Amino acid sequence: MGNWFKTLSLRQRLPLLVGILLLSIMITFSWISYIGIKSAVMKTGEARLINLAGQLSSMYSQSAQTILTNTRTAGAQAPFIKYIQGDTTMGTQAREALKKLRSDTTWVVAELTGVDRRPVLRSENKSISSRLNFDSLLQVSALGDSAASVGKFHSHGDSVYYSIIAPIIEKKQLIGYLVRWRLQMTNPKSLEQISQLIGTNARLLFGNKDGSVWTDLRHPVLFRPLDTADLRGPFEYNKEGKNMIAAAQPITHTQWVVSVSFPKQIVLETANRFLKWVVLLGIVLIAIGLFAVWLMSRSITKPLNKLQLAASAVTGGDYSSLVEINRNDELGTLAAAFNSMVNQVRNAKEDLEQKVTDRTVQLEMANKELEAFSYSVSHDLRAPLRAIIGFTTMLREDYANQLDEEGNRITGVIKWNTEKMGHLIDDLLAFFRMSRQGIKKTTINSDEMVAGVINELTDGNITGNIEWIIHPLPKAEGDINILRQVWVNLISNAVKYSRKNERPRIEIGAFDNQGQTVFFIKDNGVGFDELYKNKLFNVFQRLHSDEEFEGTGIGLALVEKIISRHGGKVWAESVVDKGATFYFSLPGQKQLSADQ
Repeated sequence: MGNWFKTLSLRQRLPLLVGILLLSIMITFSWISYIGIKSAVMKTGEARLINLAGQLSSMYSQSAQTILTNTRTAGAQAPFIKYIQGDTTMGTQAREALKKLRSDTTWVVAELTGVDRRPVLRSENKSISSRLNFDSLLQVSALGDSAASVGKFHSHGDSVYYSIIAPIIEKKQLIGYLVRWRLQMTNPKSLEQISQLIGTNARLLFGNKDGSVWTDLRHPVLFRPLDTADLRGPFEYNKEGKNMIAAAQPITHTQWVVSVSFPKQIVLETANRFLKWVVLLGIVLIAIGLFAVWLMSRSITKPLNKLQLAASAVTGGDYSSLVEINRNDELGTLAAAFNSMVNQVRNAKEDLEQKVTDRTVQLEMANKELEAFSYSVSHDLRAPLRAIIGFTTMLREDYANQLDEEGNRITGVIKWNTEKMGHLIDDLLAFFRMSRQGIKKTTINSDEMVAGVINELTDGNITGNIEWIIHPLPKAEGDINILRQVWVNLISNAVKYSRKNERPRIEIGAFDNQGQTVFFIKDNGVGFDELYKNKLFNVFQRLHSDEEFEGTGIGLALVEKIISRHGGKVWAESVVDKGATFYFSLPGQKQLSADQ
């Protein structure tokens, strides 16, 4: 994600960042607002449910009170009292009175019972009463001694029944009961009126307090049992995959509970509608914000693009490209500073070119002086050295018998130092010539070159007393003449510094390292202390004395210069008395092809 963002231009980044910021603000604001409104709407809905449940409980409590009052009044009629007391002549009047108590088809049974709750006289709708054993239900119904009550709901098939029981009292003495059984059936008009009162999406249920039977005022229905907590506040349940929120209240003078519930989605409809409008408004605001940011970023990036093009032109060497930005803000100041910088760079370039021209003339003069000096060294210094060596040789040959031992030693020292000086002059001239000599690259057979150098250094005796381990070597690209000098210097050093070992061993090989071919020459000689390896490739720097090993201290410096001019590197690793390994790298074949 980070790498992808870095590839975007400033004109793309700015609207993207602002869009993300606006989107974050919108989501945060919308969610917080939605949570707040949802909480308020839920509280309002819960309050409405509790209020509705309370109103319905009060309404049905009054209705139950009215029925109980009427039943108590009916139970105080003289025919009922006398018939229960044993006056059979009152049977016809009592039966007619019971029949009047079944004023419509919903009243299925009206009966007189004794104190033991056994029927004494009954008026019934036999087509209905035969379906249900009302006598057994009456035995388990709650009967008060002196208070009328409405009994529990009882379901049978697709119908729900309940009882109204009123005590019959004569001279403050309980002598029996008047029992009325009613079919719970509300007509459609009444249901419509109730629906208008509580809402078309509401669900109205009545049930026993113990949750044994529930009805929708027409038929029995399944519903969850309630506990005391449900009667104190709203509760939630699931109906056919829909979340419902409900409130329940007990109905006074009965053993019933009324429950009113709404789909939670309906309650939250206002909050959801608000969320939709907020999201829509947020999308519009984000679109407006992105357009405004795009215009602003365009006004910034357009002059920046001009600066970029001008900077690219300056990078390509065109110093005539100036930026025309007629603005008084920071971009205008930046453009003016850029134009001033370009003018200064152009002036500095012109001054530098003049200085380079002057330095080139001076360098050419110095090279000519160096060439003259080299010629002087190679001729003027060599002649006296040759004379010294010649006269010293003649002196030792012609007058050796006349010189004592010290005299012969001194002449030997003179000749040795003179020859060393000659070698030193040769090496210095070779080192300086390398700086001016051009490189003519060809394909070199490394195996043949190494074999020739070894043959030359060992006078044709390749084995000698040295164990040679020579691996197949890859071809190299370079100047065959000067690269041969590299092999000569490094192999001769390996021979020289391992000759004191009883079983000298020299290993030569190569490997590939990140597109470069690395050659190595490894010996088991005296080695050197790695603390001083940074001096190895400096002129006149030696880690061993002349008494131990001869040398001028220029050979490795010459190797480093040759390899450097070929685009490679040279380095060494060693452990004292355990040998040394010298490495030098040259561009491999793949890299050469790519460079070409």
